[in-house]
This record gives sequence, C-alpha cells and structure tokens, in this order.
Amino acid sequence: MLAGAEWRKEWDNQEESGMTVRLELKPDIEANLNARARARGVPLDAYLQGVIEDLVQAETARPASPQDIEATLDRLAEMGRDLPHLPSSAFNRESIYRDHD
Repeated sequence: MLAGAEWRKEWDNQEESGMTVRLELKPDIEANLNARARARGVPLDAYLQGVIEDLVQAETARPASPQDIEATLDRLAEMGRDLPHLPSSAFNRESIYRDHD
C-alpha cells in the first residue's frame, strides 16, 4: 500500500462509478512518473491508471495448468515440424567454439 495515499469511493445511484486516489509522492518519484508518461505521449493520470490496471490484471491472472503448458509445448513442436534437420556434427564443440578455444 502506498504511504500518504488517500482514497474516496464515489457512488452514483447506488452503483460504483469509480474511485479517486490522491497520492503524495516524493519529487524524484513524481518526476520519474511524469517522464514515463511523456515518453508514452499520455497524461500522467492516464499513465498511472494504466499501470495500476496492468498490475491488477497481472496479479489476478490464473497460473497455467499442466494441461495449458502441454498444449503450448505441443503448438511449439508443431511449428517446428517443417524446419530442416541438422546433422549431429552441427552440435559438436568444434562447430560451436570455432572462433576461440
């Protein structure tokens, strides 16, 4: 949780319409965030909203199940089926370290 943060929920006809957050940041942190927002060509508030939304989505993403991992590996293997086969000599020490000992 951010130190110095204040929050207030706003309600509109008993439905949640959003949350307003006020942050008190150190000047160097504020300058860093402003620079990042400018680099993306967006206002600071839009940049911060995106960062928070990305953080929440990353934390709520479900971990991959063993079946998901197996399906992903199967798709990767399928993509490589048409690749040319390399001779075993392509994987010896001399061929890997040609330019040095």
